[in-house]
Amino acid sequence: MKKFGLVLLLLLSACTPKVEPVTRKTVDELEVLLKDANADTFTQSVSTAYSLFPIAFADSNGDNKGDLQGIISKLDYLNDNDPSTTTDLGIDAVWMNPIYPSDTYHKYDINDYKAIDKDFGTMDDFKMLLSEAHKRGIKIILDMVFNHSSDTNPWFMKGIAGKSPYDEYYMIKTKIKMSDYPGNTGWYGKNSRMYFAGFWNEMPDLNAESELLRTELKGVLDFWMDLGVDGFRFDAVTQVYAMNEYPTGTPILALSKQFWMEMKQYIETKNKDVYTVGEAWVGANLASSYAPGFDSLFNFDLALGIVTVVKNGSSSNLMDNYLNGQNVFKSKTDNYVDAIFLTNHDQNRIMSEVSGDTDKAKLAANILFTLPGIPFVYYGEELGMAGMKPDEHIREPFVWNKTTTPPMADWVINQHNKSTPTYEQQVTDPDSMFQVYRRLIELRKTSEVLRFGDIEKINSSYQFLAYSRSYNGKTWIVLHNVSGLSQVFTLSSTGTIIYTHMEVSVDGNQATLSPRSTLILEVN
Repeated sequence: MKKFGLVLLLLLSACTPKVEPVTRKTVDELEVLLKDANADTFTQSVSTAYSLFPIAFADSNGDNKGDLQGIISKLDYLNDNDPSTTTDLGIDAVWMNPIYPSDTYHKYDINDYKAIDKDFGTMDDFKMLLSEAHKRGIKIILDMVFNHSSDTNPWFMKGIAGKSPYDEYYMIKTKIKMSDYPGNTGWYGKNSRMYFAGFWNEMPDLNAESELLRTELKGVLDFWMDLGVDGFRFDAVTQVYAMNEYPTGTPILALSKQFWMEMKQYIETKNKDVYTVGEAWVGANLASSYAPGFDSLFNFDLALGIVTVVKNGSSSNLMDNYLNGQNVFKSKTDNYVDAIFLTNHDQNRIMSEVSGDTDKAKLAANILFTLPGIPFVYYGEELGMAGMKPDEHIREPFVWNKTTTPPMADWVINQHNKSTPTYEQQVTDPDSMFQVYRRLIELRKTSEVLRFGDIEKINSSYQFLAYSRSYNGKTWIVLHNVSGLSQVFTLSSTGTIIYTHMEVSVDGNQATLSPRSTLILEVN
């Protein structure tokens, strides 16, 4: 009997699949694999990108919600692919906030990562958008949320009910000793289980440590890359391994870095030309740790710095802080490309930050477009749209005209933009905010110095923000008078005027700049 039992045990053992331990590539191994990864193809064709909040941009069917067909109908506004016209912005890429099925208007809590929300249209609409955008030389960047999903996502509903393998997709525990964690914030109970949701109890965090989940997420990337998308903006990259999500002492930064580098390396194996940009809403020193996992990160320090300079009328230490930050990023990865912006869909708009002062808002744009990197324009910024928290009112309808019919996407009542000049009003006004943005976008598109040039600080008084841009033997001097008074700047060498904003004059080596004006000189 004992012998029979032993034989049976051996037979059963032989039939049981051997579970191999998970072996992941280390950060060092991934660094080797990614050493030649770069965004060169993307940056060669993209000089300016546009951040578009879908529900607020353009409505096509009269339901007061922006949609994909609405975006298609306005692609010629973004770029009509005709350099001779002055009615389009001339942008080269569009980052759309999430368009996947979701229970909320903002769509950051996703129910299905491989579908289109019915409010926005169908998958055929998306395919048409890709095709029409590409005809105009516009690349499409999708927002991708790998930190969390909706609590009505089928993955979570099955996982919180204890069904395998979905219980592994999230941070779900039947027992938890909270004293082992830095804090109990973010943990919620449901179905006699605990789950982690760092932002909100209805947005449970995905479990980045799960190999099954990682495979699933790579499948999501495959799905959209196979359709032809040109890039991904990854949401909340610093939260994928959140502090309270793991026991005290867990090396969450190292784990997070490995996760994002693995995702980047996977994308590289599929299509090395797909662009990746991450949202790391932290200071440069910490954000730079995530840089090896992306082509770009949004530069929040710079955005705050520009807004502060134009509000206060003093250049202060913006250039020193900016250059120090750039050095930190480039020490982490040789091929880093800065993603620069003024404000985004989570922040008060620049026009509200400067209390409606159009000259200050135009100055902010001039600073942005003369710095290295890829500028991202938040929709409506080019019209001077205003907006203050709560979130719905920094995402108000794009003001195409004064009507309440399509393309107006009146998904929420305009509180801050009832008097904002519309696109129809601004397109024929040479001094409008729209035309200032259009000229800056055109200048940047045609200038390798601005797009690819090195930058050096030029010492000046606090009234000026001054720097040089150099590329292929050309050097441009960029001067911004950030003050509210006319200022005289003594040039170290003479040059040819390339661009001016507001009243500027040059007499010998003396440049006189009116309040909040800009001068670009090419050094002779």
